[in-house]
Amino acid sequence: MHPRLTNRCSRIEPEPPPLLYAWLARGTWFGRIYQRYLGDLAGNQPQGARLLDVGTGPGVLMGQINRKRPDLSLVGLDKSYGMISQARRVSKGLGGPLMAWVVGRAEALPFPSAFFDLVLATMSLHHWDHPVAAVVEIMRVLKPQGRAWIYELNRDASLRDIKNYAREEKLPSMLVYLVFNFVRWHSALKEVDFAQVFHRAGVPEWQLQQVHHIFWRAEIQIDAFSGRKRLQ
Repeated sequence: MHPRLTNRCSRIEPEPPPLLYAWLARGTWFGRIYQRYLGDLAGNQPQGARLLDVGTGPGVLMGQINRKRPDLSLVGLDKSYGMISQARRVSKGLGGPLMAWVVGRAEALPFPSAFFDLVLATMSLHHWDHPVAAVVEIMRVLKPQGRAWIYELNRDASLRDIKNYAREEKLPSMLVYLVFNFVRWHSALKEVDFAQVFHRAGVPEWQLQQVHHIFWRAEIQIDAFSGRKRLQ
């Protein structure tokens, strides 16, 4: 399993200050990634659905979802007060009562059970202090027939995957390769990382899809009839 998930105390990953992270998140690189996630999300939510973004950071993706789907009720959660402050500033004037920002931890979500239609986590699982507890919490807050999408960088993406991503984004292949290989060693996961976390969290079935060439997307879905938590 990824060392961040098995022994978090063995090393601390440096994270940029909230102001810098907000600037990076509004930049071209993150913007391209968020557009891909937005394409996945925007057409797949029922009217008026409740969406929770765990590890929302400065809330840039949430702002884009709000512009695309203003009918959705959005809640962004992050453990950093600084990140939530940036999210509130970035989203000023958006969403109104349909957008809320909460300081909290993935391992102890401050929401009732069966509350959200969708729980989203984009490249945040590898930062969670206790990912097993966080997955259990995510399943708890999902409504019957709700689902969770967890995106992470694919540590095992091939050179062909990287080149295909670069070609679609009209970016230099070498630049994408260098950035990917810099990031993958501390912020990317393997299939076995998901397998171990989901097994320990008691998820009986799961599917992991490679999406957008260099990312994983795991989907957790709640069965409305049997009450079982499953991945489809």
